[in-house]
Amino acid sequence: MNSSSYFSIAQPKPDAQLRLLCFPHAGGAPAAFFPWIALLAPEIECVCVQYPGRGQRFREEPLSSIPDLVRGIVGRMADITDKPFAFYGHSLGGWVAFDLARSLRRLRLPEPEHIFLGASRPPHLGPLLPTIHELPEESFVEAIQARYGGIPALIYQDSEMLRIFTGAMRADFTAYERYRLGPEAPLDVPMTAFAATEDQAVTPSCMQEWARHTAAEFELKQIPGGHFFPQSSIAFVVQAIRERVLLGTAAAKGTSACR
Repeated sequence: MNSSSYFSIAQPKPDAQLRLLCFPHAGGAPAAFFPWIALLAPEIECVCVQYPGRGQRFREEPLSSIPDLVRGIVGRMADITDKPFAFYGHSLGGWVAFDLARSLRRLRLPEPEHIFLGASRPPHLGPLLPTIHELPEESFVEAIQARYGGIPALIYQDSEMLRIFTGAMRADFTAYERYRLGPEAPLDVPMTAFAATEDQAVTPSCMQEWARHTAAEFELKQIPGGHFFPQSSIAFVVQAIRERVLLGTAAAKGTSACR
């Protein structure tokens, strides 16, 4: 398999049955999903989607548009579609994964076997909180601090690292706050939505709204924790993904064998 700058594979698994493409939250990088790799076991290869301006691409200009970001990923999907694949998108990453799935359908390219969404407000509802992407630098940093907790001291105390960090965050919030969902038919892809019981911004009832975007099976799973629940409930999330995608892969093989 030829990888590209958009895909980070920390531990290749040539014999994997399926690839799980993981889309980070705003300001996130592939490292957020590295703890998943061992838990996914040999059957699933973890492919971390790497946006411009973060991870190994931190010197690149961040993109401030979800459609622009998706166009870049679509152009490289052939690198990873030689075997079945599924999506997991967290927060902003859910919107990127969903928009990508729609784009693949329009282009008649291979589509994901399943879409998993975590703490991601359905795009037809729009952003819940006031927009912040146009705030002056100091106010923008304060808003990020207030909403999502303290910026790590290592970053906050280094002006160059802080500039890179806030540049990526501002690009992501611009993409999120300016995104407008176009009218399209629901996807024919099963979806599983993970909702944290203590997430005030993206509640379980909010995550249930994703059901309107699939004509296939939809499942809502509630998890204790807040917006970044994978940090505390990683085993639950990964196990749920493993069970669902491996069951789907086994069913597909069974159907194929009967033809």
